[in-house]
Amino acid sequence: MLVFDELKKNEPHLRLVAVGLAAGLCILLAGLWWVQVVSAREYQEHLTTQAYRTIRLPAVRGKILDREGRVLAENRPRYNLSLYLDDLHRQFDVAYGALLKSARVAQKQKIAAAEKRLDRSLTKVERKQFAFKSEYLTQLRELARVRMANAVAAGVSQKIGEPLAIDAAQFKRHYATRLALPFTVLKNLTPAQIARFQESFTGGLGADLDLQSVRNYPLGLTATHLLGYLTRDDNSYEGEESFYSYRLPDYRGVVGVEAGFDAQLRGRAGAESVLVNNLGYRQSENIWSQPEPGQNLVMTIDLDLQRAAEASLVKHQGLDARAAVVVMDVRNGDVLVLASSPAVNPNNFITGFSAADSARLTDVKLRPQINRATQENFAPGSIFKVIIGLAALEAGLNPEKFYEVQADPSRSGRGCVYVGRRKIDDTAPPGEYNFKRAIVRSSNSYFIQTGLQTGVNRIIALAEKFQLGEKGSLPTRQETAGNLPSFERIREGWSDGDTANLCIGQGEVSVTPLQMAVVYSTIANGGTVYWPRLVSRIEPQDSLLRVVATNFPAGLVRDRIGVSGRNLRILHNAMLAETEDAEGTGQAAKVPGLRICGKTGTAQVMDEHNRLVDHTTWFASFAPYESPRYAVVVMVEGGSSGGGTCAPIAHDIYEKILQKQTFVATKTLAAGMN
Repeated sequence: MLVFDELKKNEPHLRLVAVGLAAGLCILLAGLWWVQVVSAREYQEHLTTQAYRTIRLPAVRGKILDREGRVLAENRPRYNLSLYLDDLHRQFDVAYGALLKSARVAQKQKIAAAEKRLDRSLTKVERKQFAFKSEYLTQLRELARVRMANAVAAGVSQKIGEPLAIDAAQFKRHYATRLALPFTVLKNLTPAQIARFQESFTGGLGADLDLQSVRNYPLGLTATHLLGYLTRDDNSYEGEESFYSYRLPDYRGVVGVEAGFDAQLRGRAGAESVLVNNLGYRQSENIWSQPEPGQNLVMTIDLDLQRAAEASLVKHQGLDARAAVVVMDVRNGDVLVLASSPAVNPNNFITGFSAADSARLTDVKLRPQINRATQENFAPGSIFKVIIGLAALEAGLNPEKFYEVQADPSRSGRGCVYVGRRKIDDTAPPGEYNFKRAIVRSSNSYFIQTGLQTGVNRIIALAEKFQLGEKGSLPTRQETAGNLPSFERIREGWSDGDTANLCIGQGEVSVTPLQMAVVYSTIANGGTVYWPRLVSRIEPQDSLLRVVATNFPAGLVRDRIGVSGRNLRILHNAMLAETEDAEGTGQAAKVPGLRICGKTGTAQVMDEHNRLVDHTTWFASFAPYESPRYAVVVMVEGGSSGGGTCAPIAHDIYEKILQKQTFVATKTLAAGMN
C-alpha cells in the first residue's frame, strides 16, 4: 500500500506524525470503551435518579372597572416568607446526623445496661432487639427536618419581629408531596417586615421572599354583591394542560361577575418544568409556556352613584340594613347602581374571616351573601299600582272620575273597601279620589275597585309585557324570576279576593328591585322594555396587544308594552304629584332643581301561619320629569313606610346625580371656552 510504503522509508518526521495519530486514536477508543462499557451503569443510575416535574403557573386575573375606568377589583403583589428546602438539605443531613449520633449513644447505654443486668455480653441475636428499625430512622429524619426548619424560622423571626412557628404535620406533608416548591411560613408580609428581612438576610440561609399575585378589592364593601368573590381552585380549564405535578394557588369566581365572566378574567395558565434529583430537590427550571393574563371587564356601574347609594343606606339604616338600591338609565337599560345590604367584604374570601365575620356570614336574618337587588323575592306593595293604573287607563278608565272611599268604622280617619265579606284596610283617609289623588295618597280602595273593573286578565297581560315573572339573563348567578300568576292559575280557582291582593301588590306576586327598575324605566321612556346591561365591554389588560375588545351593545330591546302616550303622560303627572303635592307620600325624595316622579309602597310580610312578621318598604321613581333619564328604586326590609324609610335614600342618590350633572356641564363649558 502507498501509505505503508511511505512509512517504510526512513522519514523520522513522518513516523512521528503517524505514531501521534495512532496514540490519539487509541485514547479515543479507550475513552469510548470506558463511557459505554465501564461507566454505563453509573450513568444509567444517575439518569434514573433525576426526573422532571411540571408546575401550573396561574395567570394574572383581569381587572374589573366601572364605566369611567375606575378600579373595582384588581391584583396586588403579596410577599410571602418561604423556606426553600433544596437550600436546606445539607442542614437537614447535619441535623439528622446529630440526632442519629445521640440515638446511637442511647443505644449503647441500653446495651450496656442489659449486659450489666445479665452479667455477660449480649449475643448477636440479643443485640438485634436494640437495632434501629427503618421506621424509626425515617421518623428521626422527619424530626431532624422539622427541628432545622424551626431553627431557621426562629432566626428569621428575631430579625423581622414576627413570631414564626412551623406546623410539623403541614411541613411533613409538604416535604412528601411538594418538595420542589417553597414552603410558606408567613403570608402577606407588611412593608416594614419586607424591609427588615431584606436588610438582615442576603440569601443562602434557605429563607427568601416569594412574590404572589392575589385578588384585591380596594374599595372593600363597595358593589361587593355585583362583583362576587373567588374561591381556591387550581384545576385546569379548557385549552390548558391537564396533568401537572404541582399547582400554584389559583382561584375561580363563585358568584357575581367574577363568576359570570370567570373564563375571560382568569386568562390562561402557563407551565414550568423543574428538574429534580433523586431526593426531590430542585436542580433546574424552565418556563415552557408563559401564562396569558386575563382580560379587563368594564362595567356599566357608575362608581360615584354606587358609593352614594351605599353611603345613604348606612346613613339612614345602618351597616346591617336589609336593603337594596337599583339605578338604571331608562334610555338604554344600563345599570348604574346595583347595591345590596348587608354586604360581605370579598377580600375576606382570600385572606380569611375573623370569628365575628364568620358569625355574621351565617346570620339567618341578615343573610349578607344574598344579593337583595336581584336574588330575593319581595312583595311590591303599592309600587305595583302603577301597573294596575296603566292597565285601567288602557281599558278606558276616566282619570278625572271620582271614586268615594268609605270610612273604616274601626279606624278613625282611615278608609276601607269590602271585597265580598272581606274588609281590606286603606291607609288613605275616606273621601273622593280621582286617578291622580289615588296615586298621591296610595289609596288601596281606589286601586282595588279599579282593578276589579279592569279585570285580572288585562293586568296580568300588561305585567307580562314588563317581563315580570321572568329572569333578565344576568351574568351573576344571582337572579330569581319572581312570581306572577299565570293565565292557567287564574282559570283555576282564582277569586276577586286574589285580584284585590294583586291590585295592592300583595298575594301571589313577588318581584326583585331590579325588575321594578325595569318597570319604572319602561314607564319613563315611553314603553320600551330594555334588557338590563351590567357589562359594557371586555378588553385586554395591555392596550398594545392586538386583541379586539368585546362590546356588549346598550339598548337591546326586550319588548314594548304598547300603551298610549296619553296614558303614560297621565301616569307621569300623577307620579310627579307624589313628590311635589302637599298630600304626596314621597316628598322626602325632593331635590331642588330636579323634578322627580315617584311611588311609595309598603308590603306586609306574613309567616306560614298568616301572621304579620315584617314589612317591606319601597320607593320607585324616575327623573327628570321633563326628559326622563334615571330610574331609582329603593327597597328596605323592616322599614316604617316607603315615604319615611326609602324616599330619603332616593333623595341622596338624586342629589348626587344632580351634582354630577352640574360638574360635567361646568367642565364641558370650561373646555368649550378654552
